[in-house]
Amino acid sequence: MSLQTVRFRTDSGTAAEVRSQRARVFAARHAASPQGVVRTAYSSESEPDFILAIDLEEATEDPLVGLPQAAQLRDLISRAVGAPVPSEPFTVVGSYNS
Repeated sequence: MSLQTVRFRTDSGTAAEVRSQRARVFAARHAASPQGVVRTAYSSESEPDFILAIDLEEATEDPLVGLPQAAQLRDLISRAVGAPVPSEPFTVVGSYNS
């Protein structure tokens, strides 16, 4: 399993555009239906803070990298933050589902 996250903060004016583009990425991901990929997005309700996470069952390249919508979101984030935002590897240390 490979878990990567991207954390960033935008200004208030760009947050709505990020949320809109993120929705387009999820729609494209749903249409592509890749197997073995869990993508999760989080955003603060009170601040323009975001976390994007991808969990790959196997340590392979993200199959969504080639989606135009994903490239557009990466570009938007880079412009909003002022530089590319690298992903960070994370380790799942616990999980509970009921």
